[in-house]
Amino acid sequence: MTKSLISLTRRVALWGISIPRRFKLMYKKNQFRRYALLGEKLELCVRSNCIADEAGQISIGNHCLIYGTLQSQGQGEITIGDNCTLYERSHIGAVCRVKIGNCVVISNHVHIFDNNNHPTNPDIRCEMCKRDFHDNAWRWEHSEYAPIVIEDGVWIGEYASIMKGVRIGTGAIVASHAVVTKDVPAYSIAAGNPARIVKELKHNETN
Repeated sequence: MTKSLISLTRRVALWGISIPRRFKLMYKKNQFRRYALLGEKLELCVRSNCIADEAGQISIGNHCLIYGTLQSQGQGEITIGDNCTLYERSHIGAVCRVKIGNCVVISNHVHIFDNNNHPTNPDIRCEMCKRDFHDNAWRWEHSEYAPIVIEDGVWIGEYASIMKGVRIGTGAIVASHAVVTKDVPAYSIAAGNPARIVKELKHNETN
């Protein structure tokens, strides 16, 4: 999509005119091409989003469905393997690194952030609120952060939250609404807030 078409699309949206779905998808595909390294057969929807400070910090493998949001700040890296899904209103945010393996299923409304978003010190947050809400102080690099690794074959249920510094092992399942603050071993099911291991899976039980 050319810059002129992108500009026209934005102006039409401001005028309140309905934009055909195919043009919205063209805009989204252009947005992903601008910021991410894309594999073959990427499927998007009108709510898909790809946001980054710099191009090339996000990488998506082959045959992926991305209906949610990928967001990188600073030097944050997001790497997604082949045959992965990120369903609607799910959000992956990185200021350090989020690495996702192959054949990973991420359901709707899942939050995966390698950072706290804001400092935990209340005095610093008060100073942030006294500044402009788009000030540099609001950026993620001013909060605590640590890389996240999600290995092959993981399934993450709806409304789950994956917190900074976590590794989720191969074939593991994260239950709906779970808040994962510690590593999840391979071939296990984690549930609850905070999440704990509720079941060990045999390999043939993951089919």
